[in-house]
Amino acid sequence: MKQKILLFTLVHPDFLPPVYASAQTLRDLGYDIHILTFDSYVPAESDLGPNIIVESVGKHHDIPFLQRWRLRRKYAIRASELVTSETHAIISFCPFSFLTALKFKSATSVIYFALEIADFEWKYVMHSPLNNFNNLIALNSLPKADLVATPSVQRSAWLAGRVHMDVLPDTIYNTSYFSEKDLEKSTQGIFRKLVPAHFLNKKILLYTGAVNERLCVSELVQAYLKVGDTGCAMIVTGMKDNPYCNEIKRIVAASPMRENVQLLPYVSREEMLALQANSHIGACLVREYRDNIASKMIAPNKVGEYLNKGLFILGVKCVYMNMFENVGVAALADSPSVADISITLRDAIKQVEANNNKEMIISFVKDYYCMQKQAEPIISFLQNSSNH
Repeated sequence: MKQKILLFTLVHPDFLPPVYASAQTLRDLGYDIHILTFDSYVPAESDLGPNIIVESVGKHHDIPFLQRWRLRRKYAIRASELVTSETHAIISFCPFSFLTALKFKSATSVIYFALEIADFEWKYVMHSPLNNFNNLIALNSLPKADLVATPSVQRSAWLAGRVHMDVLPDTIYNTSYFSEKDLEKSTQGIFRKLVPAHFLNKKILLYTGAVNERLCVSELVQAYLKVGDTGCAMIVTGMKDNPYCNEIKRIVAASPMRENVQLLPYVSREEMLALQANSHIGACLVREYRDNIASKMIAPNKVGEYLNKGLFILGVKCVYMNMFENVGVAALADSPSVADISITLRDAIKQVEANNNKEMIISFVKDYYCMQKQAEPIISFLQNSSNH
């Protein structure tokens, strides 16, 4: 009988892609994978291949505190049913799932791949008491994990210092599962349903994810409109009905370039992957704040997903992003200002038009920036624990 690995996550993997990538990577090594989670914000089927089960215990978002607490109890009960003698390890991805996994530490190994920056501060307790106290307990419980990893060197160093760890956590970048078959799969049909017909012969600038001030989406849109390249169309997903998004809509509506901009709400994972597969430049901007350490410890999921589809990256210079410009797969603005982003966007468009970037980008992903390569610390741990 195959050994089983359980993956515990509060956030659905549709919005935490490294969970899927970890599952597929470990499945390829011969394990049966069972992901236990809560409902996705945009429910849809995901084609992960054989031997991977994704199970949700219910809707965790937009519900009252007491209902959320009961649902977490239900999660813990279901987790206890899944842990058997065939369970080789549990991999958790957030404080809640880590604390759930630790309940079964006597029966199996527990790995904590901390994808979130989860700290405890008294000033935020009343805003979200359940999450804040979970963060505190999880931080104090880190020594109980058999292996700890984070998605950036900065986060690993911060976490080690925060709880005075004796060993620096491993760094596993937020990458995707690389598959030659997925690259060859046609998604044109889905793409055509999402965009206007005149987008099909243009270079596509894509932004996926949350739309807010910290991620500089307004500056990105304004920079695109300022460049005014009619051979390039822009797609933004994650739009909501709020003041920030509504201002972006107003700016686009007033521009002569408005026909070349498609503003979409959150889309399903299948639709998002189709958008990525048919785009050329992936935008990932971020604003750093001197008095906010978390803003200087980015580890964006979207970069790994963009690169996995062969997209050239448009970003802003910072410690995490600099490596992508250094290897020639990104163009980075000096700052998140409209002026600097527009200059860098012009350069990105020229590079995409002049070079066959995709082959070089895919080579970088295959050789280094994919989960099959990045998950080596987890793979080595599992292999070594099997031999003992």
